[in-house]
Amino acid sequence: MADKILCEKKGDATHITLNRADCGGLVSDPMASEMADMIDAANNDSKYIVFRSAGDDFCLGRDPEGREPGKAPDAFDARRRSEVVFNFYGSFRRSKIPVVAAAQGRSLGFGCAIASVCDITIAAESARFALPEMGHNIMPTMAMSSLVDRVGRKGALYLTYSTEEIDAETALSYGLVSRVVADDKLDAQLEMVCAAIDKAPMPAVLSVKEYATNALTMSVEQASDFARNMHSAVNTSAGMMGNK
Repeated sequence: MADKILCEKKGDATHITLNRADCGGLVSDPMASEMADMIDAANNDSKYIVFRSAGDDFCLGRDPEGREPGKAPDAFDARRRSEVVFNFYGSFRRSKIPVVAAAQGRSLGFGCAIASVCDITIAAESARFALPEMGHNIMPTMAMSSLVDRVGRKGALYLTYSTEEIDAETALSYGLVSRVVADDKLDAQLEMVCAAIDKAPMPAVLSVKEYATNALTMSVEQASDFARNMHSAVNTSAGMMGNK
């Protein structure tokens, strides 16, 4: 599977690349499991993760290759089979370091979920995003779970019910992506974001991700107290004084 997923440490970053340009970046269950392990492992020696895909499209969805054959005999087994996908989404959320993605072409179904669950997603102007599952008689709460803390209710329901491919600017308005740039500026924009993270002290990088992960589920008072305590603790740490 090494040729389907590239994983390389460059400086302080782990770069994970879907290397399946021939099929639009389709992801099999074994690939999803392997990438979750890569994300978990990157937390041990990296400052951030860069997630990309080779080819014209970011990811056209899941590849049936490697799935267990036949229909699950009961709900318990169906839940077990789906765990690989939920664990993959979970690896982005439990990551202590930020995951930055650059998306080009189409991001459909599983691909749309990846674009959503990354901490920062830069999209090419011509990029398109969709959740087509309902059109294939699939009830897509699996994919919707990737949007729940990223995309507003109206955007999530429109994507789900309409199955329409939305453009990058609409995805930006939904909160699905962070920034939209001209197609020929995608690499430069990604490099700019990476350079900014490279310059930031490690305690700040970790603490921003921790705050973003936890504060959004708190009351305003709790989030303010959390911010007050983190601000005092982190900004007086040795790591913020030049020891990255």
